[in-house]
Order: sequence, then structure tokens, then C-alpha cells
Amino acid sequence: MMTVEAFTDEERLVLEFFEHWEERDIEAIVGYFAADGSYIDMPLPPRRGTDAIRAYLTEIFGAFTVKIETLAMASRGETVFTERIDYLIRDGHPTVDLPVTGVMEIRDGKIAAWRDYLDLKTVEAGLAVSYDASADETDTVSVRNV
Repeated sequence: MMTVEAFTDEERLVLEFFEHWEERDIEAIVGYFAADGSYIDMPLPPRRGTDAIRAYLTEIFGAFTVKIETLAMASRGETVFTERIDYLIRDGHPTVDLPVTGVMEIRDGKIAAWRDYLDLKTVEAGLAVSYDASADETDTVSVRNV
């Protein structure tokens, strides 16, 4: 976690949220989202609503663990920008150090929208998985071994 003294309420919320990822605590993570919130790992389709986000996280955590290191953070109002290294950990594979830039929109103390920008090929090659995603935003993404 970052060791900067002054954080906004929104920045503190984002940092607390990231702490739950290594624990794979899906319900805690989903609890940070607004009921109509959205989450998208670019270039995958967005997941809208807590049920779709929960299903997506279940797929992710079924395949690997995520440890998040926040390198830099900036915010303006209720929008928080992060530069991170997400460490993707899968048994029997080297850890993948994935550079990520994320943008979160906070509304009433909840994540209304989260967009992460990353190189999906780095994930797939490093963890020996592939993502199958339909254009239908209600479907979850399937993580498959290759």
C-alpha cells in the first residue's frame, strides 16, 4: 500500500478496496460497488451490476490470485486515477507483473465505474490462460487453461 500522508476519502476507499484482492474476498470486493456499478478490464467487455461483477471475480479468483501495488494515485473530485503493478499469482507458474492504469468513479461512497487499462496478452501468456468473452455484457468472462 502507498505510504502518502494526505488522502481524500475517495483515495482511501480505493486503497482499502485493493487490500481485499489478495485475500480473494469476493463479497468484500463486491460490497464496494454501487448496485448499478460497472467494472471493465480493457479490452474485455464491461460487467454491469454486482451480480455480473461477482461472477467475473469468481472466474478470476478461480484461476489466480491478485496482489495489488499502487505506485501512484491522483484524484479530482470523485474520480481516482491509479498507476499499479498487479501481481498475478498462479500455482505452477511464475508471477506475472502486470502494469495497470485504473480510473474509478466514486458515487456516494461506492464505486460507480471502474476501468482498468492493461495488456491482456501479458496476462494470457504469463499465466497460460485465455479469456473467452462475448459482446453480451451480462455474460461472464471464462478463464480457460491453455
